[in-house]
Amino acid sequence: MIDVLAASARLLTQANFSAQQVLVAGRAALLFEDATVLGFLIAYDTPSQLLELWARDADTAVATYQFGLRRAGQKAWNTYLVLLASTAADYVHSIRLSAIEEDLTGTRKIARASIADIADVRAALLPLLPLQSAPVLEPVDVVSEIRQRATELPARAVDAFLSTANDAIVIQVLEEQP
Repeated sequence: MIDVLAASARLLTQANFSAQQVLVAGRAALLFEDATVLGFLIAYDTPSQLLELWARDADTAVATYQFGLRRAGQKAWNTYLVLLASTAADYVHSIRLSAIEEDLTGTRKIARASIADIADVRAALLPLLPLQSAPVLEPVDVVSEIRQRATELPARAVDAFLSTANDAIVIQVLEEQP
């Protein structure tokens, strides 16, 4: 099983957040911040545990760090509460996790279950992470690609299509074929 707090701290640090492990209501949690966002990340073993404890833990986190939140000024409007459960959620738990995310009272919320590996952590933190760049693709020889994919057409028709010939000529070549 993955150490959710450690994996989250690594990902957030790579994304230029500062991240510090703290205690919230006696539970290990992560305090994170960058130039525009700050928040708390709390990990739970099960969705049931998350659903039972999240409101109390959120209240404790905000109360404990209230002075820091006040000093954050405008950034305090961009405070996140990230709640992650290691095991999978059933249908009812999934609905309740979605309801937590829709509750914008006090903080923005991310509530996810099935956090088993680093890919799951990354997917959960995606709303906080910077946009990823598009992959760089190698140049493609379009003419060769067309010839490879048009093998069922007569070669003369493909040649006409690839030439600078007028569309009427290409159509005429296609119509001449049996």
